[in-house]
Amino acid sequence: MSWRKIRPFILPISIILFGAGLYWTITGGYWVLQRSEFIEKNDTFEYLTAWAGAWNWWFLTLGLILLFVGGWYSFDTIRKKREFEEYINSDSKKKFVQNLRDLEEIAYKLGPVYEERLEEKKREWKVKH
Repeated sequence: MSWRKIRPFILPISIILFGAGLYWTITGGYWVLQRSEFIEKNDTFEYLTAWAGAWNWWFLTLGLILLFVGGWYSFDTIRKKREFEEYINSDSKKKFVQNLRDLEEIAYKLGPVYEERLEEKKREWKVKH
């Protein structure tokens, strides 16, 4: 599968990664803290972590990585969408043209739908680039 086909789904994928990372960080963290007797046993968390045993160390590590990666990509994608909307909805042709290079880069990273919107706006403003 090519990167181009995945681009429109980056936000949902990153939110899922963030959620999995959050879950594994909480359950793995509970298991580590409970085994070190830092916190008391909780039946609900014990049920969620007992099946994995010592693998909870790996789940905690993987959870922290996924939490960071999923959080970053979620934040970055939302930021790019907001920036794209700000530039594309500008009432000023000058502002649009000044930010055209940024717009093209953002549209490429966000996917074909945003690239089409950018091309439509270029035709509307009669900008050739």
